[in-house]
Amino acid sequence: MQDADRESLSAPIATHSRQTDDVSTAVRSVFERRLLDGGLSAALAVLNQRARFRFTGVYRVVPPTLQNVSLYDRENPTLNISGVASVLSETFCAIVFEHGRSYHVEDAPGDASLCAHPARESVQSYAGVPIRLPGGRVLGTLCHFDGRPRILPPSELKLLEEVAPLLVSWLALPATQHS
Repeated sequence: MQDADRESLSAPIATHSRQTDDVSTAVRSVFERRLLDGGLSAALAVLNQRARFRFTGVYRVVPPTLQNVSLYDRENPTLNISGVASVLSETFCAIVFEHGRSYHVEDAPGDASLCAHPARESVQSYAGVPIRLPGGRVLGTLCHFDGRPRILPPSELKLLEEVAPLLVSWLALPATQHS
């Protein structure tokens, strides 16, 4: 990783809106460079380094399934499970898809509204945003998740929302062309 990229990624989350915007712009720029130069997995690593979540992924929604396009696992960065499908209704990505907006939960087992959700024990924290086609239809999700409770600063959810449009073309590619 280049020194300029390290500085952008390690910048503290600012409380002042201008500083927050500057950090967000810098991270978005690093993300976009990594996406173009290193591929989807490298770009997801950029986002994952900013959060405490174990996983950061991009998923394509093909009801009734959710297809893994790319997953970055901070504990096993070489893991490749592209193309693996799950039952959409058994994931928190289903909430993003159904409501068409960002969703996050820091401690799913402690959230009474999720008492019947199938993923609540295995995925204890989740932060996801929709990836939309230009017309507004939700094509997939960009998300962080973990098997342990995690706190996500609001600025990080906003950052996911800002970079999600850059991923539309990746969801249109066949799974064999992702890196």
